[in-house]
Amino acid sequence: MREDDEVTFGSGAFREERRKDPSRVLALTDGVFAIIITLLVLDIHVPELSAHEHLRTAIAEVRPSFISFVIAFIVAAMQWVGHRDLFTLIRYTDRGIIWLNLLTLFAVCLLPFGSALLSRYYEDPLALRLFGLILIGTSVARTAIWAYATGRPSLIHEPLDRASIWSGLALSVFPVAIYIIAFAIAGVSSQASLAVYASGPVLYFIAITLLRLLAPRGSAERQFT
Repeated sequence: MREDDEVTFGSGAFREERRKDPSRVLALTDGVFAIIITLLVLDIHVPELSAHEHLRTAIAEVRPSFISFVIAFIVAAMQWVGHRDLFTLIRYTDRGIIWLNLLTLFAVCLLPFGSALLSRYYEDPLALRLFGLILIGTSVARTAIWAYATGRPSLIHEPLDRASIWSGLALSVFPVAIYIIAFAIAGVSSQASLAVYASGPVLYFIAITLLRLLAPRGSAERQFT
């Protein structure tokens, strides 16, 4: 082999290494999440007081916007944390991970719209169901990218045991069951549906805390946040 062939081969290997580097995927994802979280809060406006109106009454009118913001913010936080947990395991990216990551961002980017819709029409079953579809989409996308990445040992730093893989899948799928319940009862009781959506993050944190406590020492589940 000639010296120039060695240089060409080395350059190609280096280019392939850069192509698989997850840093650009992470940079894009973190930037998108930062924008989404910022957009969520923009829908909360300081109330304008009319003649003889008390601030307490005016603030009550802002409450739906604040509730929808809190739910959407925590969901966005859950998705970012889950993404962080996954990418601490990923060493290389491929075409599948890139497109599944973009699918995840697509679902999460709809959260500001869903939050704004819910804040204005929180008693309308259609608004509640559209919000639920967005939340379901975020969890499904998270489940898909987790299953894809952990099922390909060549992409991660070290293979995960079966228990860790299934635990990660369970954390991704678990919120879907809650969102489906809220979606189903939206036509029966809008308040009950909204309460179920609000309970989702609480139940998620309880589940992940129990998982961390019960997981074997040194397992991947101990690092889930």
